[in-house]
Amino acid sequence: MSKVVFRKIERKDLEQVFTLLNQLKQIDISSIDKDEAWNNFKENTGSNSIVGIYKRKVVAYGSVVIENKVRGEVAGHIEDIVVDSDVRGKLIGVSLIKELIKVAKIKGCYRITLFCKEKLVNFYARNGFEVNSVVMKKYL
Repeated sequence: MSKVVFRKIERKDLEQVFTLLNQLKQIDISSIDKDEAWNNFKENTGSNSIVGIYKRKVVAYGSVVIENKVRGEVAGHIEDIVVDSDVRGKLIGVSLIKELIKVAKIKGCYRITLFCKEKLVNFYARNGFEVNSVVMKKYL
């Protein structure tokens, strides 16, 4: 497999990114106002999303959200990591995580956190992450 090229997400990537994200969680993409979604997304200056391109197709997506802490520290939160099921097992996920860690370092983060399914703990551990806390959620 030739090299996947990573870059910041662009408006033209939305349809492919939405389809890719549906491999994580299914939603009705046709009901999304893409212009409104893009405009709202771009207003969120803390979000740093990248796509992985292979043969002119988006095959990976992930984001590191930057949080400025009250004491002046900067933390990163990795979100929405997905690699197209057609190309999994080719270390693209590893490359994606490395790219997001680079972004977090550039932004001055002192730590990066992420939530993952239990079956993915070993993948993230191999990439330098360690289990640190219990995650609890309340859906609104």
